[in-house]
Amino acid sequence: LMKARRSRPQAFSLVELLVVVAIIVVIFALITPAVVPLLRASNINQSASMLVDELNLARQTALTQNHDVEVRFYQVASKSDPSDVQFRAFRSFLPNAQNAAAAQPLSAVRYLPEPVIISADARFSTLLDYGGIGGQRAGLMKGQETLPASNGPSNYISFLFRSTGGTNLTPVDPPDGKWFLTVYLETV
Repeated sequence: LMKARRSRPQAFSLVELLVVVAIIVVIFALITPAVVPLLRASNINQSASMLVDELNLARQTALTQNHDVEVRFYQVASKSDPSDVQFRAFRSFLPNAQNAAAAQPLSAVRYLPEPVIISADARFSTLLDYGGIGGQRAGLMKGQETLPASNGPSNYISFLFRSTGGTNLTPVDPPDGKWFLTVYLETV
């Protein structure tokens, strides 16, 4: 006679499941410190790309429409700390020579992902150094504008792309001074 075999259900025991979960937690703990810097670097790269795209849009529009284009960089409060106002937003306009308030936006306001900001320090961002050494830098303009979904006016610094593709900016520190921006992660 044949003996009847007992069939045992095929499943994992509680101990086996706990061991697998523990292994997953350990792997996650080892990988997390390596991933965080990658995410931060990705934010900086994304911000730099956003700025380059906006500057290219402004320059191309100036060339194709044979019209000056203004690029504005806005000081905006942080979402997490309203008292922390830094250069975090930008957009381009077709200026109106007869009425400055009637400038036509070329794009929506673009915000840098937090905690990325544009440095306002003249050593790192000459393009935002309105005061400069000994007064206003030639070509930079400043003003205020109330941005959508904001509680009040935001200060901005701007410059123009001319219809030739150049700008209204003079060399920073002649004869070979350059205009530049620096984006970085704001430390808390």
